Amino acid sequence: LGPEDFLVPVAHFHQTIFQCFNHPFLFKVTEGESLQSVRVRLMDRFKDVSEKEFEKYKFSLVSHGRMTAIGDEFTFNSSDFINNIDTDSKPLNEAHLDVFLHSRPWLGLEHAIKPPKRSRYNYVEKPVKIHNQ
Repeated sequence: LGPEDFLVPVAHFHQTIFQCFNHPFLFKVTEGESLQSVRVRLMDRFKDVSEKEFEKYKFSLVSHGRMTAIGDEFTFNSSDFINNIDTDSKPLNEAHLDVFLHSRPWLGLEHAIKPPKRSRYNYVEKPVKIHNQ
């Protein structure tokens, strides 16, 4: 990472931020980079998603359990994603540390869950025959 780069947590979700699926990952972003350029780089990362399907993805900034929709004019600033710990306060105990780690902002990709396509003809399964006598 360069001096202007930072890592943004990214996760997929459907309708609500509590319905996450797939594996969350970290994505490198440069200070002041626009969502439009990040969208292009993410599209390159998801090779199995068509361009038409990727256009349906909605981007959100999720923090403290709240979702804020972001548009193409959004620019990434490290202050939006990196929490500052108040150095004057007491050291974090276990309860505060748990809240601190779970409140870290992340980039949400909202889209429908697509099950893998199955072929119409599955030769592995055989029909069950019932002979009435």
